[in-house]
Amino acid sequence: MSTNVAIHLEPRGATITTPRGTPLQDVLFPHGVEFPCGGHGRCKGCRVRAVAGTLPVTPAQERMLSPADLAAGWRLSCQCTAETDLTLELAQWEAAILSDIAPFTFIPGDGFGIAIDVGTTTIVGQLLDLATADVLAVRTALNPQARYGADIMTRVAHALAPHGHRQLVDAVRRTLAELVADLTEAGRCQPHEIRRAVLVGNTVMHHLVCGFDVTSLSSVPFDTPHLEEARLDPQELGWGVHPAASVRFLPPIAGYVGSDILAGIIATGMDTAQTPSALIDLGTNGEIVVGDARRLTCCSTAAGPAFEG
Repeated sequence: MSTNVAIHLEPRGATITTPRGTPLQDVLFPHGVEFPCGGHGRCKGCRVRAVAGTLPVTPAQERMLSPADLAAGWRLSCQCTAETDLTLELAQWEAAILSDIAPFTFIPGDGFGIAIDVGTTTIVGQLLDLATADVLAVRTALNPQARYGADIMTRVAHALAPHGHRQLVDAVRRTLAELVADLTEAGRCQPHEIRRAVLVGNTVMHHLVCGFDVTSLSSVPFDTPHLEEARLDPQELGWGVHPAASVRFLPPIAGYVGSDILAGIIATGMDTAQTPSALIDLGTNGEIVVGDARRLTCCSTAAGPAFEG
């Protein structure tokens, strides 16, 4: 008997060869299957359908899936291992990036810059020409931490487990390095020409990218001592950019109000507006800010899980 099995993924048409007995979670995550509950079999977010091959029905599957679903071949992939050749049907992961051409103040500089939004689910990066402000490339990536949980609190819980914090930090940093490499290749510039990089994200993403402890964010009052801009070493991150490049993660505002909404406030100019307005970020970690130049009030909520029921 062969020690490897072949897994064909539909509708992508990709075929993966993996050692027999490999957890499907390890096989499928790089191909866009998310594991919202962290692979604990508590949700149905990682369902796949066995079109060909066999995936045994386990007690966990029977608890979560209806008899009709099981008969149709649906399984929770987080509870399965690859024991035979398989053809699996999965929902293709897609990301759409919308943008506008809102005016902003620009001071020309030298070289190239990178802007990155580290989202709970999706990471988005832009490569910019610092002399002209032209956007040369846009790339997205799935946040690899999603395999440990779809929502913020599940990530924090994993970070408190043995070795969990290191796993989360290493995972997101690897993906950031790959994203930077993709951006420079797409924009046809050399990595050493990157002179500046600015990152934003919610407070937990800020802490995990920077390597800060998230224990204080795990319970009320969700305070943190790290409400400062973080300057990161590009060499430690493995980006291969100019050794003197400035890499900054903008500061969060509070425990669960991050620099992503701060960037939105600055970009929209609502902090200087005389007329009240509202800015809503409907991400996995949702943030809402209302107000004007006199006062801004912001709160956050688990928007992604709420919309998913």
